[in-house]
Amino acid sequence: MIQCENLNELPQSIGNLSSLSRFNLFYCESIASLPTTISQLQHLTELRLEDCKNLMELPHNIDILSSLSMLDLSHCKSIESLPTTIGQLQHLTKLQFKDCENLKELPQNIGNLSSLSMLDLSYCWSIESLPATIGALQHLTELRLVACVNLKKLPQSIGKLSSLSMLDLSYCRSIESLPATIGELQHLTQLRLVACENLKELPQSIGNLSSLSMLDLAYCDSIESLPTTIGQLHHLTQLRLVACENLKEIPQSIGNLSSL
Repeated sequence: MIQCENLNELPQSIGNLSSLSRFNLFYCESIASLPTTISQLQHLTELRLEDCKNLMELPHNIDILSSLSMLDLSHCKSIESLPTTIGQLQHLTKLQFKDCENLKELPQNIGNLSSLSMLDLSYCWSIESLPATIGALQHLTELRLVACVNLKKLPQSIGKLSSLSMLDLSYCRSIESLPATIGELQHLTQLRLVACENLKELPQSIGNLSSLSMLDLAYCDSIESLPTTIGQLHHLTQLRLVACENLKEIPQSIGNLSSL
């Protein structure tokens, strides 16, 4: 169902669609809630609710959707919180909250999503922190936090994301530093920090990112220097320092970047 702008609610009988595997409610802007019977859709693998701008909450029994692998709540601007039961979706691989501007936090049990490979919180302006339990997401390969403008720091547990290959913190203007544990991300290939205007420095441990191929620091106005350990990034092929207005010098070790 796409652009059913005047659809106010779904019938309870929706739960009788026992073979349904994909459910799309794009741009159904008048829907404020989902019937609890949606949990009866035992073969549902994708639930896409993009631009359901008046959707206030997810049903608390969403954990019963045992086959669900993808949940997309992008542009659901009225959602402020998630049910704790979301942490029980053991087959969930993709979780998207892009532009959920009133979402204030993730539940602590988000770390129980043992199959999750992609988490997108871009443009979630109200989020100020991430739960430490995020470090338990051992299969997470992509973490997108673009323009989380009130996110002040990353948890130390970020270093435990052993499968993470892409971390995007672009336009996170409240972040002033990165935890040293970021150097433990041995599979990280892309680190995007575009326009992190209050980021003052990179940790020395950045040199331990043995798989890093792209580091983007464009428009990081507060960075004055780079750690000498940057010269240890032997797989780095792209280094962007565009408009780093206060960067005073490049370390001599930059010459060791043999793949650049």
